[in-house]
Amino acid sequence: MEIRGFGIGLSQELKKRAVNPSAFERELSSLIDRVNKEQMKSEAMKEAVLRGEDIPMHELVLQSQKAKVALDLLIQIRNKLLEAYQELHRMQV
Repeated sequence: MEIRGFGIGLSQELKKRAVNPSAFERELSSLIDRVNKEQMKSEAMKEAVLRGEDIPMHELVLQSQKAKVALDLLIQIRNKLLEAYQELHRMQV
């Protein structure tokens, strides 16, 4: 029976994942990118209104709410993932 240090197996696994991310990692990364785009669109629209461009106020409010809902969803997903991690960490082996 071979006994290896914890660091050896972990570093190899991390290297493999860096090259080939899982579907979950890709989806999470995609969600973060979409939330970031919504936030940037909201900020750009707000700056355009402040510059005096002719943008209807309802579109500004709608885009701001889209960005807020997207960010709230991402925060809730983060909270659930953190809860799941903490629950796994509390489990006795």
